[in-house]
Amino acid sequence: MPAMAETPVHASERSFLRRALPTALIFAALVALAAWGHHTHWRVPTFAELTGQGEAEGVGWCDAHNVPSDECIECKEGLLPLGKDYGWCKVHGVAECPLEHPEVAELASTPTVTPADFERAERALATLPRTENSMRCQLHTRRIQFASIEAMEKAGVDISIAAKRPVVEAVEANGEVIYDQTRMAHLASRVKGAVWSVQKQIGEPVRAGDVLAVIDSAEIGAAKTELLKAIAELRLRHANFDRIRPLAATGAAPGKQLREAEAAFEQATIRLRSAEQALVNLGLPVRASDYEQVPTERIADAIQFLGLPAELVEKVRARSASSNMFPLRAPLDGVVVNCEIVPGEVIDTATTLMEVSDVRTLWLMLSVRLEDAKYVSLGQPVLFKPTDSAGEADIRGKVSWISTAADEQTRTVKVRVELPNADGRLRANTFGTGRIVLREEPAAVLVPNEAVHNEGCCNVVFVRDRNFLREGSPKFFHVRKVRLGYKDADSTEIIAGLMPGEVIAAKNSVVLEAQLLKNQLGAGCGCGKD
Repeated sequence: MPAMAETPVHASERSFLRRALPTALIFAALVALAAWGHHTHWRVPTFAELTGQGEAEGVGWCDAHNVPSDECIECKEGLLPLGKDYGWCKVHGVAECPLEHPEVAELASTPTVTPADFERAERALATLPRTENSMRCQLHTRRIQFASIEAMEKAGVDISIAAKRPVVEAVEANGEVIYDQTRMAHLASRVKGAVWSVQKQIGEPVRAGDVLAVIDSAEIGAAKTELLKAIAELRLRHANFDRIRPLAATGAAPGKQLREAEAAFEQATIRLRSAEQALVNLGLPVRASDYEQVPTERIADAIQFLGLPAELVEKVRARSASSNMFPLRAPLDGVVVNCEIVPGEVIDTATTLMEVSDVRTLWLMLSVRLEDAKYVSLGQPVLFKPTDSAGEADIRGKVSWISTAADEQTRTVKVRVELPNADGRLRANTFGTGRIVLREEPAAVLVPNEAVHNEGCCNVVFVRDRNFLREGSPKFFHVRKVRLGYKDADSTEIIAGLMPGEVIAAKNSVVLEAQLLKNQLGAGCGCGKD
């Protein structure tokens, strides 16, 4: 038989149930919660219950500290009183300072504090501002106790040991590698002309004085011609003066003629010196005195390829008898890093033809945050890691210049670092991260980050009692104030408050922190106002 159509009454009932069901469920949950609260007297589970330290049958239990009442070192007077109060250390900013009073260290024997330990702390405190602790806080008088070692393990608390390891505290900044501008030459021709040949290409090493290119310039030919004219004229004027001088001495020639000959000789000397200087200014040093006994035509041959090395003269002579050749030379040892010319190209004196750089030293230009720049000074070491150098050692350089102005847009300060590059590992126009070293500590005291807790007015760690493993001894941790220093992704430096070798709560040490906070509820930490 065909199904009967749902009546309007049934549809209305189902709609009512859908609307009423959530309200009914909430009401049922509230009734269940009220029943549980009445049964438990609204008591929240204790630290002991959460960590599996439940109250043993027939044994009194300290609800405040979650241990058997007879074993509670905090409540049972005389069971384990606090040791001598050494007070506040103004130098290192902690209470019960182990550097000043090593006997407070929770070690099998009293450690020896050396001058190096004090120097280490002094360097750390002087390098950067450090977070301070409140001298009025009394957290260091607290102790966190477990009923047993098994209870601690069940709570997931694990330990670590304060250990000495090297650290590098630094200001970090991104930067770009560029050529050392004091070891880089942007070369242009001293004369107009055309490129006759290119002797060196990009990437080729060069020595100071090497010919990079040869320029064919009419100015060079004119300057050499002027020198030859000046030599010839000087010789003529000199001969004429020598001829007239004895005649004038005997009266055979008038004194006026002698004076005119002498003036002409002096003018020719000045012209020769001017011609010499013109070639010197072009980088072609020449001395006419070297050619005093040489015929003029032979002088022309001698200066035709002036400035060109012997091995290049033969190549030039085979292709051209021109006297217009001018060598473009490298002013320093380095590598050709740019070449903008080809043979036959017409050039002027304003165009950069080649660039030579000594790449044995490069510059790193760092952009340092304005707030960090005040800690940077000349000569500080820098550790540079190029972007593409994963797994490779840092390159070590030093700060050579600090800008006196901040960038208007980025508000960063430019810092220049000299980087050695004897092995050619670095490349100009690449990027990386530089760490300007403020302090290199070969033996800093480090603990895992998770072992350190900030309680508002103080930083603390939980130090395991020296007798913790002794059978029958209370199982507790001391609350120790510490002065923090360097911090990275894994570890935190303890400047003062902890000695190497002391055992601390690390993994899940928040369990101890929770108990500490519970004990402080309503009482504060005892800081008051400084």
